[in-house]
Amino acid sequence: MKECQIEGTMAFAQRSAVEAALRDNRCNLSHAARQLRVGRTTLYRLIKRFEIEVEIMPRTQLPRLRAATQAPTSVRLVDGVWYLVRADSERA
Repeated sequence: MKECQIEGTMAFAQRSAVEAALRDNRCNLSHAARQLRVGRTTLYRLIKRFEIEVEIMPRTQLPRLRAATQAPTSVRLVDGVWYLVRADSERA
């Protein structure tokens, strides 16, 4: 049995922390590393050391932002209150 599988060891605690950070950040390695307060390279080493399987999507498969399909917006001050207004509704 590996040390990282024995509860109560430092390796077990580290592995648990890495897995939790990856889960909390949906396998976003940059965000997980920031949460753990380690560099991305260190996170890669920990993932390899503890043999954690991470599903990483290539950039080409990442979902596109909706901003390109939505109408542009602007901010307007009306009677002392700020409103976010879509460009298509400003014509009126």
